[in-house]
Amino acid sequence: MGVACLALASVAYGAVQVAFTASVSPNKTNSPAGLKVKLASSDPAAEQPPIMDRITIKLNAGGQYNGSKFPKCSLNTLNSKGPTGCPSGSKIGSGNGVGYAKPVVTDPVKAKLTIFNGGNKIYVYVFPDLGPTFVTVGNVIHKKDGPYDYTLDFSVPPIKTLPSAPDASVGTVDTNTPKKFVKKGKKKISLIITPKKCKGTWKAEGNFHFKTGETVKSPITQKCKK
Repeated sequence: MGVACLALASVAYGAVQVAFTASVSPNKTNSPAGLKVKLASSDPAAEQPPIMDRITIKLNAGGQYNGSKFPKCSLNTLNSKGPTGCPSGSKIGSGNGVGYAKPVVTDPVKAKLTIFNGGNKIYVYVFPDLGPTFVTVGNVIHKKDGPYDYTLDFSVPPIKTLPSAPDASVGTVDTNTPKKFVKKGKKKISLIITPKKCKGTWKAEGNFHFKTGETVKSPITQKCKK
């Protein structure tokens, strides 16, 4: 899965800005790796950014995501039983998020994020300190697209807080997927493997879509080594 200890990128379309970073460790070719992702959305002209409803992250060609070989959870299980209903080993990461629902909710709404493998999907279970829990679903698309061949396509559902408050907008997301392994017979398989080749840097790109129709595109690179 070719991502990247990627340099900070802050790109604006209109007034909206998204600072996006990602980091893979190690940044060595064809190696088992962990992945950290951070984003921060803002609008200098407003109290809070507009509502984000989709995130796509494109990853450098030549890596591998082995979700099909790991224990899997399902959307139905998460919605009906929560994280405790998921099979052991299907949890692949965790993190934190912050949302805004001003002017009704004046304080930032913090949330705990738990990431589950779904094979060709990734599920982010969101447990906010205000409002109901929900699941953000990401499709893992393995298809060649220029310098990329994996796309993570997340639909962000409406984020509810108080009955009288507007839906919350995404402020920050900070996640960590550490190195994960599963044994198949005598073989040890890694969840994420870095690209097989390095020509100095790996490329990735984040695209952040808002209900206003605005899109912020953040291309980023990472130094890599053989």
